[in-house]
This record gives sequence, C-alpha cells and structure tokens, in this order.
Amino acid sequence: MTLTEILSNYFVDKQYDDLPQKVADKAKENVIDTLAGAIPAVVLPDVAGVRQAYKSKYDKQDDCVLWGTKEKASVLTAAIINGTTAHALEMDDFHPQGKCHMGIGILPTVLCLGEVNHITGKEALMAIVAGYEVGLRVAISVGTASHRLRGWHATCTCGVFGAAMAAAKVLKLNEKQMVSALGLAGTQASGLWAFMQDGAGNKKFHGGHAAECGVNAAIIASGGLTGPSYILEATDGGFFKAVSDNYDCDRVVTGLGENWDVMKVGRKPYACCRSMHLSIDGILELREKEHLKIEDIEKIDVFTYEIGVKQCGVFLVPKNKFEAAFSIPYGIAVALEDGVAGISQFSEERIKDEKLLNFCRKITVVAVPKYTGEYPKNWGCEMHIYLKNGRKLEKTVWNGKGSADNPLTKDDLILKFKSLAGQRMDNAQMDKIINAIYDLDKCNDIAEFTKLLSC
Repeated sequence: MTLTEILSNYFVDKQYDDLPQKVADKAKENVIDTLAGAIPAVVLPDVAGVRQAYKSKYDKQDDCVLWGTKEKASVLTAAIINGTTAHALEMDDFHPQGKCHMGIGILPTVLCLGEVNHITGKEALMAIVAGYEVGLRVAISVGTASHRLRGWHATCTCGVFGAAMAAAKVLKLNEKQMVSALGLAGTQASGLWAFMQDGAGNKKFHGGHAAECGVNAAIIASGGLTGPSYILEATDGGFFKAVSDNYDCDRVVTGLGENWDVMKVGRKPYACCRSMHLSIDGILELREKEHLKIEDIEKIDVFTYEIGVKQCGVFLVPKNKFEAAFSIPYGIAVALEDGVAGISQFSEERIKDEKLLNFCRKITVVAVPKYTGEYPKNWGCEMHIYLKNGRKLEKTVWNGKGSADNPLTKDDLILKFKSLAGQRMDNAQMDKIINAIYDLDKCNDIAEFTKLLSC
C-alpha cells in the first residue's frame, strides 16, 4: 500500500466515537483557538479588501458564513476568505515539529463544506481530527528544517493534505476517492517564504489556499477524477523529494492511531511569529522577577536555532508592522516596555516608538549548534542580558508558554478567545459560541453553529 492508501484505509471508516476522549477534547480547543484569531481580523484593510473584491463582482452566493461579518459566500470563496482571515493576526495554533499552523486550513474546510452539507458536530470533529493528523504527519515527515530552508511554508504546502483529508471526511468519500483527494491536494501544494524579502502580505493567504485546495481536491475526487496514490513518495514528482533533502516516509504512518500528533498542537499567547515567543517569555519573566526596565539594560545577546534566526533575526530594527511580527529584538523591546505582546503591541502606531527602535539596536540574535541541534523537537532560546550596573542576567527558555509541555489552561484559552473576538462581538454572543464548541458533539447540524459566527 502507498502512504496515502494507508492513511485513507485508517481514516475512511473512523467515527467520532472511535476517538480517545483527549483527542476529541483537543479538537474542540482547536476550534476555539482558530476562531479567536480569525474573527477580529476581518477589519484588516487587506483582508477586508480581499473579501470585497470577491463579493463585489465574482461571488454573489450566500452558502457559507464569512466569520466575523454579516456576509456569506460560496463554499470555495468562504474557504479562501476564512482561511486567510484566520492567519492574518499571527494568533493561530502551531505545531513545533511540523512547524506549521494547521488549523487555518482545516477549520475553514470543515465548517464551510460542512455548513452546506449539514453534517453533525460529531462528523465535524472527526473531520477536524483526521485533517490535523494527516497534515501534521506530512509536515513532520517532510523534514522540517530542510523544507523550510528551501523556502517552503509548511502551513500551506503540507496543509493542503490535511484540508483534503478533512474535506474527504465531510463528503464521506470512499477509500479510493480519499486516496485521490490526497493526491489531488498534493499536486496543488505551494506556499513560499518570499514575502520575507519585501514584507508582502501573501502569508495570510496560505491558510485560505490550503483550505481551497482541500475542498477542491475532495469535490474533484468525488466526481471521479483520480489523483496519484504515490503523491508523497514517488521518486519522480513525489512531494517529499520535490521539496526536501531530508524526509522520512515511514514517519507518515508510524504509530497511526496510537501516537496522536494533534495532541502536540500549541497555542500562541503573543501576536507574532512563534520563534519570537521564547525570548518574549524570558524577558517577561525577568521583567517581573528583576523589575527590569529598558533604561536598566546595556545590551542583550540572544542565542537560538538557525530557523529562528532566519525568520526572526533578520529584521533587527523593524520598519513596518510585518517586520515587527518577525523581529526578536522588537518582541523583546515591546514586551519589556509594555509587559504584554498582544495585537496592539504590533500595530503600525506602536512600532513607530523611537524608544523601542533604539533599544532594538542593542540586541543581537545568533544561531548556535546547541539550539539548532534540538530543533524542531525542542525550540530553545538563551538570553544574556548586560545591565548598566555591571550585572549580567541569563535566561534560557525551552518551547515556551502555550506549548504542549506548558499549555494554556481552559480558562486561558477562553480568555484569549474573548480578548480577541470581543473586538467584534459582545459577551453574550461569545458565551454562546464557547458553549456551543464544548457541546459540539451534541450538535445535529453544523450550520446551526456557523450561524453564531456572523456579526
């Protein structure tokens, strides 16, 4: 059997009641976390512009809710827009070993396609779990560092596989069709880090593209068009060989049904690239413990892994909002000054503060073998802080707040949802959404749930 055949054979008949309770509960948390970052992002100019571009001329349908708005669109348009919106504020979930944000492709796929097909909440949760598990296994197996160093964005390239499996479950495809859906998804795989060169906004689109590809793949497969069953491992044109120098085919299916990669999905407490979170965690802890202020510090040296420097050690003094969200020095500076690192800390207005920018110039970021060697299994960061009074402080952080070994509590997650979605909704509506998510296994029609996301 090919890798996609093994995955399809395992998931084709799986139902919600077959899932371990902890996995089912994790799926519900993933719904809350993804919606938290998506709902308030609808007002961003480029996100609103994309929505308007589609709705003004190209999509007059009203099949699916565009989250956080009173508008609707077709299944494919809604998948694109909701997925793009979910990635826009950098508050989406993450997986350390897969180095990806899987929820922004999975959830739009399941909720949009599920809405028009009137699936149950149990069916939606099963589709979410299957999508996460397949997408994450591909992302881990592709060879995280090699894939990224080639310039690929795993959220999109590997996310299409997760979205296709999720869509296949929603449409109740048979095993042969499911294999084709995965093959059709893989041939659409894309997503490049070129935006780092000029700060282009297309990173947001990668969630929407993954969702759209997944929906398309499942629909096309249901119509009888076949996709390659060797899409992952083919020596000529296979996904792994095309996008990585260090992949592991066996990892895709090892421990299937026993070791659930979805359980390692983490939550972002800060509105920026996850590779910045470790240093932010460290500086916030020292801020509280040592009563540190910017004025007390002569310089800071940050040591971390190679990918962390490649992504967040280039923009040492950010010139715009995009660069700030990928700047370890700025994250340290604004967290030290404000005591938080939320959406407002990465706004256009906040990043113009000369005090913060001047302090950024006192921070260096260097990759060292100690942390590069542990990546992606463990994400590490070490800070040496030199004070003006002659003292030297050192702080090491592994994996950070929100990771599987330091998770957000249920109360933390609800607070995150309300602090973000509360920018668009009142408390009563948010409570209805939260309660509905935790009771999603009792929902008879997912369209009743998606109605709550309109505002």
